Amino acid sequence: MIDLRLPSPATGRRTFPMRAALALALALAPATVLAQGAPGAGGPPAVNIEQVRLGDVTEQQVFTGRIEAAESVEIRARVQGYLGERQFEEGAEVEKGQVLFTIDAAPYEAAVSQAEAAVQNARAALELNNLSYERQQTLRERNTGSQAALDEARANRDQAEATLRQNEAALKLAQLDLGYTKITAPISGRIGVAAFSEGAFIGPDSGALARIVQQDPMRVAFPVPQRRLINIGQTENQRDEVVIKLRLADGSIYDQEGEILFTNIEANEGTDSVMVRARVPNPDRVLYDKQLVDVIVAARKPEEKLLMPQSAMLIDQQGTYTLVVNDKNKVEQRRIETGEQRGPAVVVTEGLEAGDRVIVAGQQKAQPGMQVEPQDVTPKEQASTSAPSTNQ
Repeated sequence: MIDLRLPSPATGRRTFPMRAALALALALAPATVLAQGAPGAGGPPAVNIEQVRLGDVTEQQVFTGRIEAAESVEIRARVQGYLGERQFEEGAEVEKGQVLFTIDAAPYEAAVSQAEAAVQNARAALELNNLSYERQQTLRERNTGSQAALDEARANRDQAEATLRQNEAALKLAQLDLGYTKITAPISGRIGVAAFSEGAFIGPDSGALARIVQQDPMRVAFPVPQRRLINIGQTENQRDEVVIKLRLADGSIYDQEGEILFTNIEANEGTDSVMVRARVPNPDRVLYDKQLVDVIVAARKPEEKLLMPQSAMLIDQQGTYTLVVNDKNKVEQRRIETGEQRGPAVVVTEGLEAGDRVIVAGQQKAQPGMQVEPQDVTPKEQASTSAPSTNQ
């Protein structure tokens, strides 16, 4: 408060006449009221509004998944021997049937030759025993030979046949062992590091020589809670309705789409989730085995839903609401129900209609029932879709 009193000769203080003090107060009052922004100080406050619109929204769910090789094989030796020169570049792509390693074949070539000789010997013995049997059979028919001699000739023939089959089987095994000296790729894919160098003595017990991983296509495995499983393609028809997208570690969306292959036949007891596997093309080898990714399960066909800018959404103790400017440029408060977010917009499930004008900036200057000066900042590409569609 301003002290209007001045010192007086008698008391040390004196007072302005009451009339002068009142006049001074009245002169200051109007300026003070106007400075506080009372009605009449200016026009309605300006606010930015956008129109609520109908837009295509693709339903999707996001899970954490891990990339898996559709096929992977460990290359192992089937026979013993000294390892020859490596026939591939480590980390390179190899084709099915391509020779990867060789094993010294000389002992196995000798075994094949030995088995071939045994077969020839058994075949000659069988021919001799066939002739003997036929001779004894003729003599017996003429009653000049004994039955015992015929039986013995028959037994010798049968024994010779068995020996021939045994030697032929030994030849096949020897030929197989010789073939195993060339170790080939059972699948096409990318091969890893060779575990042994040239000259090493290896065999079936030596462990994996290298590993091949098929890289196109790849699989992605992701656990899905049972309560959400019904929406992501349990049946063949449902699988056709969804598409698989991947979000990589850098936040980018992988440019190839996948499809659900199958769901596991049992749930995980600890997490109450079921493992789902999908197949994803990998032509550029962007995906790697064991890679961690986000799996986006999205509907193939988008649904038309009501969209509102997130900047128009307000929250108080009673819930979510927004401020709407009606056709008379007056502010209304609307309680709303919202769904999922889609970029800068949010899905509105209740409380608004297409074409409603919601305040996106200047809410602090607007109160329900107040007259405002709206400035429409709806993007042009959205304004045309604000009204409800009339197509049937």
